Amino acid sequence: MEWELTAAQEAVILAEGSLFVRGPAGAGKTTALAGKLVDLLLRGAGAERILLLVAEPSRQDIFWSALQEAGVGVRSELKVVTYARWGQEMVNLFWPLVAAEAGFAQPEQSPTMLNYDLAQLLMWELLAPMLDNEIWHQLRLRPQQIVSQLLDILNRAALNGMSLEAAHARHVASWSGEPERLIQLEWAQKGVAAFRARCYEQNLLDLSLTTAVFQEHILPHEAFQSYFTEQFQHLLVDNSEELPPVGQQFVYQLGPRLETLVINYDDKGGYKRFLGADPASAANLITICEQEVVLVPLVNTVALEHVGNQVQNFLEHTTLPTAEAEGAIWATVTGRYRREMVVEVADLLGTMLAEYEIEAEEIVILAPYLDGALRYMLGQQLGQRGIPYHFDRRRQSPREEPRVRAWLTWLALAQRERVVAVSRYDVAEALALSIEGLDPVRAALISEGGYDEAEGRLLPVATWSEQLVARVGVLAGEQVERIRVWLAAQGEEMLYPELFLPKFFHEVWTRPPLRQTDVDEAGAAVCGWLVKIAEHLREAGRALGWETAETLTAKLMTGVYQGLVVANPPDLGEGGEDGGITIATVYSYLLSEQTTRVQVWLEVGAGGWWDIPRQPLSNAFVLAPSWPAEGLWTAEEEFTIRHELLSRIIQGLTNRCRDGLIIAHSGLDRRGGRQEGVLWRALAPIWPETAIIIEE
Repeated sequence: MEWELTAAQEAVILAEGSLFVRGPAGAGKTTALAGKLVDLLLRGAGAERILLLVAEPSRQDIFWSALQEAGVGVRSELKVVTYARWGQEMVNLFWPLVAAEAGFAQPEQSPTMLNYDLAQLLMWELLAPMLDNEIWHQLRLRPQQIVSQLLDILNRAALNGMSLEAAHARHVASWSGEPERLIQLEWAQKGVAAFRARCYEQNLLDLSLTTAVFQEHILPHEAFQSYFTEQFQHLLVDNSEELPPVGQQFVYQLGPRLETLVINYDDKGGYKRFLGADPASAANLITICEQEVVLVPLVNTVALEHVGNQVQNFLEHTTLPTAEAEGAIWATVTGRYRREMVVEVADLLGTMLAEYEIEAEEIVILAPYLDGALRYMLGQQLGQRGIPYHFDRRRQSPREEPRVRAWLTWLALAQRERVVAVSRYDVAEALALSIEGLDPVRAALISEGGYDEAEGRLLPVATWSEQLVARVGVLAGEQVERIRVWLAAQGEEMLYPELFLPKFFHEVWTRPPLRQTDVDEAGAAVCGWLVKIAEHLREAGRALGWETAETLTAKLMTGVYQGLVVANPPDLGEGGEDGGITIATVYSYLLSEQTTRVQVWLEVGAGGWWDIPRQPLSNAFVLAPSWPAEGLWTAEEEFTIRHELLSRIIQGLTNRCRDGLIIAHSGLDRRGGRQEGVLWRALAPIWPETAIIIEE
């Protein structure tokens, strides 16, 4: 290999037997593990004999790229998977042996896998009749949030190796607040029990049940034990602190049986604790390893380390050295309003790129949350200055995209029976997007006079009033009529979403006279995304009893409009160019294993740096194996965890920064509230007064 490796990384690569690799973020643990993988293959280990577990699907690319760079080439037999994906493959493989024992009603039939979107739709169907109950209203959560939290209960119980009853008991035992919450927890338990029962009845496997079946029925099965030890010789584990506890148990049980075992562990990791990770239990994996190698940060400077110490001292009352912390802060930006802060940051970055030897690719802008307004302001200000940028991991909800709503409007209007109420506003928006040159005012007039909202259908242009035709124009009327006639001409078989959408795109959306200019690439992206969702929906719909075009259309539209269908939203061209400055949330950056020369921390006074998700029905922390079964969740416990997480986040960031920080703060948040959060107060003693102190 031609990578530059430290002696400790070389030791990891050359070691034999079982090895526990410890070190903070930025210490090169993943690079060493990739080197170990390459070395095994170059020494003749069969790719099919290696299992590599990663904490995030996105991290698979790191290892495939390492193989290509080393000239090993892609090995299709090589397993580089998340624990959840590995469990799903094993359940499919061993299903005939365990389906009856596990309690499924139709063990002789293959199961139907539910991705997260389909699980949300099923939970919504079961929960909708109960949502009018006052007990849910007291939670002050959107219906989609309730659905999400009930699925979290299922998933977290399974990923922690608990039954639903045990998870419920922990939630109840840990609660010390108002008694109404206990009633809400009982209703939540009814919801998850109904979901689980439906899965057993119809051979449905969501993440939680797949994990439970693998853990309880396949893992201890003699056939699986024989298969695993005969199939694999080498087990490599990346970011063990981010694996779910059942994944850690799997490594603990089967890892020692193999010829090679290498486990990476970050002492200050565990960023996914609110998703079920338990770093405390991961630390116990050292007991099954013969050797330990400790790696130190590769790019961490003393000054950056002291910034992390400053925050840790403030939060955890330690006395670590901080004398050089101020030297790591290249520049500070303040503004009363967010826009002022963003403008100043963009000006500063423009100056840095023009006057210093810094490339845009060496800079990352980080924020606890990237709401639509902040994304827009950043994109606008960087774009105006000609600064290349891209957003990492786009998170906009599909229902916020007008093209998504337009496609679904036409799909609904094509159905022979009314499936979902389509408002005049929906029709006006769809018309304005579909007919090139039709302005929103005329589109609104057409929806008022040319659409029967009660029946959910467009009216023939011949029935329009003369006044309406005069106001919108004859050409606009002809174009609307063309869409109406086309919709009416579709046969019933073509009304299934995955068939209707591409046909509408090719025969209506892209054809003159409706569209005169180049193909709408964003519209094509939306169409492709919706078709994929619809294909999954129809495939699973047979098992769920959702088979007619009307039912599938209603499920698809409800899923999007209620925020239940959210996976892999389409790329709509937002986000600037490839390369350039990366704009990301803090968590996505930390889990991506990136290291950059300069980090910009936005809105350090915002509470989001210190927040944990508000989930009154599903507390990830009390379900962790390391939590005492009868322990109470108090304000003191919550503050301790918030402080610990923020301290780890800042140390993770400073370990992934090579040179310096730009700290940005706005006095008021987007709602006009004052921002003086915990991170802001922690950094205040080292906040320099200089405008910019970059050293060449």
